[in-house]
Amino acid sequence: GMTFVVHMVVFNVISAMFVEKTMFAAKSLAEERKRERMQDKHLLAANVAFLIRMILHNSPDHDVPEHLSGSLEELIHAEVPLWVVDQTIKDPAVKKALNELDINPHDHARLSDIFDPDNGGTVDLADVATGLRSLRGDPRRSDIVTVDLMIRSMQAVLHDVLDHVKNIEERQKASSPLGLIRRMKTA
Repeated sequence: GMTFVVHMVVFNVISAMFVEKTMFAAKSLAEERKRERMQDKHLLAANVAFLIRMILHNSPDHDVPEHLSGSLEELIHAEVPLWVVDQTIKDPAVKKALNELDINPHDHARLSDIFDPDNGGTVDLADVATGLRSLRGDPRRSDIVTVDLMIRSMQAVLHDVLDHVKNIEERQKASSPLGLIRRMKTA
């Protein structure tokens, strides 16, 4: 009786250790494959080119060039309305390309907003290419730190602009007819 219980306990411990090692190995392998995909420049280029072609295909204002590289200067400045991106993303082949780039499926429906940083209602194809590269993979702490540092930098610039605007406002008040009258009364 007691020997059987000891054998079962030892068997369960060994089984648990085996499962843990197997799960760790599977996770490590998956992480390595993902790391390789993230570093695959051909995968990135092929999928970004496909996505840009699909956006151009759905845009009534643009033709799809035979070779994207030959039309690079024109494509860099091409803009499409947000609805074109939204429509393009509904295509299963486009979703597959986004998944191959390891872009979170929860972000797919928001891509037009993400790619329209100035809220102008259009998406620059150059922003699509840059945005796709930035959205790949899992968010990293460095992403958050980068945004924080950019905001801090912008705050310093905005403070300088505000000071400059206040100086202009004070000079305008002083040189206005009302300001001249006030100065004459105090003199």
